[in-house]
Amino acid sequence: MKPLSIAALVVVPFVLFIAAGLVYQSQTGTDIVTGEKTGLAAKEVGQEQFESIYKNEPIQSKQDFDSHKCIGEAKCVSQLITKIVDGDTIYTANYKIRLSLVDTPEKDEPGFSEAATFTAQMCPVGSYITIDQDDLQLYDQYDRLLANVFCGGKSLNSALLYNGHAEIFTRYCSTSEFSDFPWAQKFGCKVQPMKSQSVSELTNNCDPSYPDFCITINSPDLDCGDIPQKRFTVLQPDPHRFDGDKDGIGCES
Repeated sequence: MKPLSIAALVVVPFVLFIAAGLVYQSQTGTDIVTGEKTGLAAKEVGQEQFESIYKNEPIQSKQDFDSHKCIGEAKCVSQLITKIVDGDTIYTANYKIRLSLVDTPEKDEPGFSEAATFTAQMCPVGSYITIDQDDLQLYDQYDRLLANVFCGGKSLNSALLYNGHAEIFTRYCSTSEFSDFPWAQKFGCKVQPMKSQSVSELTNNCDPSYPDFCITINSPDLDCGDIPQKRFTVLQPDPHRFDGDKDGIGCES
């Protein structure tokens, strides 16, 4: 047998090296020489996720699964829903979320099941939501994140109101980033236009028992059905008796 020439000794290993590199690159998306991710799979799912897939590791997705873009400077995150507590409260792996400005019925109140079902259908467990945290009130007293929540690009806060499953929490209209949004304005946060008066005249003419909005002192006796506001702050003596149980909140139901 003739000995292999020097050229053959150089060329054959080089060809084998290139062939092996092409196979490796096609499978892993990695250039065997540079280590750069160049394969189709890496381009489709991203380098970090591709490495997790290739190693059979859990994927921590950073993709924004909802096309809505937040406003303001507070948190703007996309999260997977793990639990629907009720109509206005949603849990994810990292957050307990309370819808800002929106109030749905509690368990012992009429409409609770309908509101909870509506939320579960619009934003089902296992789907992704975009959380736009309220810049002016980040968390409530129970440490729940307050937000305008979007499912498929649509505001859950707004949808609950327009479909009759919620009311505006008027007592927070003055402290919410979203109080000037159309849904908030339409369902209770809108300041009613008044005749031109001085600031002192306006202040003196409004009943101090109702600081969230203006009911004139000389108004006839009113019931909850006579006004659009619900769940607002009431101070005594409460001449219109909006706060029957004297817990400081008027027209709760």
